[in-house]
Amino acid sequence: MDRKQVETYRLSLFGRMAMGVAHEMDNHLSVVIGFSEIIQISASNPQKVQDSAGKVLSAGERITELIKQYSQYVRPHAPEREHFAPGEMFADLLLFSRYDLGRGGAVVELPPSWPPGLIRADRRDFGLAALSLLFNAAEAMTERGGSISIGALRNEEGWEITVSDKGPGIPAGSEEKVFEEGFTTRTETFRTGMGLPVARSLVAEAGGTLRLENAAGGGCVATIRLPAERRKQA
Repeated sequence: MDRKQVETYRLSLFGRMAMGVAHEMDNHLSVVIGFSEIIQISASNPQKVQDSAGKVLSAGERITELIKQYSQYVRPHAPEREHFAPGEMFADLLLFSRYDLGRGGAVVELPPSWPPGLIRADRRDFGLAALSLLFNAAEAMTERGGSISIGALRNEEGWEITVSDKGPGIPAGSEEKVFEEGFTTRTETFRTGMGLPVARSLVAEAGGTLRLENAAGGGCVATIRLPAERRKQA
């Protein structure tokens, strides 16, 4: 896929999240303002001033981290492979996407623990692919909400990361059509039909595969498989 298409989709998706990021920042700023007022009127109570200052500091740090991660993943860039822990990457993504993912009642469930080991890929591109799958899952459950479950396995063959939803599943005969550029079953104007094609392209650039299939108990499962990194022979 052309790099310009990837970056256009990136800016489109992150533009949708701007209001959610603003909402999260507003929550933290309310804490800053509220406890700053308490500090102002509690000069004679050192303990209350100290406790309030701690709340202000904590909220400020959360705002800083939110802006840092959003800015890191939204920037257009030339792909560059690096080693990273997938659990840390998903935690970064949820800092700024949780609000938007939950608008339709979706709740993201992370694994209780992540397998040890690192993925070698472009972290920001792999994060964009993961976000595409998360939003695809959330949009599938817009009518009733539900859980988005993230799973992770690692063995000698490599990594397997899954994103599962409780939506209606893939229409019969559309298992591959969903990866065609511009294909969408939604009617909203911001649905570009590019999320899944971009995700598959970026996973392929990382040396892996992406597959969507209906789950036996209902819903859909997106599965990313990345082969184990082979050591070069001396």
